Amino acid sequence: MFQAIQIISWLAKFKASFLKKHKLVVPILQVMCPLLTETANEDEDSDLAADRSAAEVIDTMAINLPRHVLAPVLEFASVSFHHINPKYREAAVTSLGVIAEGCCEHLKDKLEDCLKIVLEALKDQEQMVRGAASFALGQFAEHLQPEILSHYANVLPCILNALEDPSDEVKVSLKSRDIFCSKWAATFSMML
Repeated sequence: MFQAIQIISWLAKFKASFLKKHKLVVPILQVMCPLLTETANEDEDSDLAADRSAAEVIDTMAINLPRHVLAPVLEFASVSFHHINPKYREAAVTSLGVIAEGCCEHLKDKLEDCLKIVLEALKDQEQMVRGAASFALGQFAEHLQPEILSHYANVLPCILNALEDPSDEVKVSLKSRDIFCSKWAATFSMML
């Protein structure tokens, strides 16, 4: 399976027009997004794990085909976020974080909807979902500037609450907190 995923990644990177022409973007994403729910076995090389490989393909497709990737990933995230299985909720917010860089210009228009999912995921009972939400929020803070700053009233309390999470894996990274807070402070000081 790993070799097939690598071929798809190569096509997305070097032959994106081929994927568009043959209408393969949506079918590929319909396979890759659910693969984000797979976890690596202890004896499996983590770089070869299905979830990591799928994330790499989705990221590559988002960078090279942002307009075509956004809608299918948003659909997956919206549906999967309400799934009873926490792996699907984790995959939902992970997929949003993975496309943040490549789809940043298109994602800014859907930021409010995406933030609802990510901020709600920071409150999930499952550590893995909260950790994925922390990752996604960090990606949003880095790539969705300055639009994310207008959501500070909702985002900042969630960041502060996440810093109190009992799990070190869940705590929002200093990078995302620093990026968000420094950009917000700079913008706020210009307004004064």
